Amino acid sequence: MKIPGRVGLNGFCEGIYLMGEQGLIDNRAEEIPFAGIIAELLATNLAVHPEKQAVFRRMQGAVAIDLVDIETAVTLHFGGERLRIDAGIVGIPELTIRTASDRVTDLNALRIVGGLPWYFDEAGRKVVAHLLSGRLKIEGMFGHPVLLTRLTKIMSVM
Repeated sequence: MKIPGRVGLNGFCEGIYLMGEQGLIDNRAEEIPFAGIIAELLATNLAVHPEKQAVFRRMQGAVAIDLVDIETAVTLHFGGERLRIDAGIVGIPELTIRTASDRVTDLNALRIVGGLPWYFDEAGRKVVAHLLSGRLKIEGMFGHPVLLTRLTKIMSVM
């Protein structure tokens, strides 16, 4: 359920998504359409897939998503049952995902098998090909594999 926007310190409306036991999403980057897409996707995924709620509650850390082709970035700050979405790359995130906007949906198509992302089907091979070619860069993926796996779990629409 979305609470009507309020005016924040930066003058922009902030969107708050209450998800009951699932947690809270505070979108402070509503001026960026991509931020709204992420907030809606996560709110829907957590409501429709209760098994993802426990994963969301365990997430700690910051993830930046930089869409280089449209010069847009957001930072997702996870803290227990809360997620704050900020415009731009804020602070020093544990993970930074850099790719073109049309490749972000490839990440959402990854299946989860046995609790881990599955790279052995068409969607998984496509993500691996993007990584190997440099079209997708994930800084911090080896230093923070648990955060990356949890992010993949809650963002996957599969």
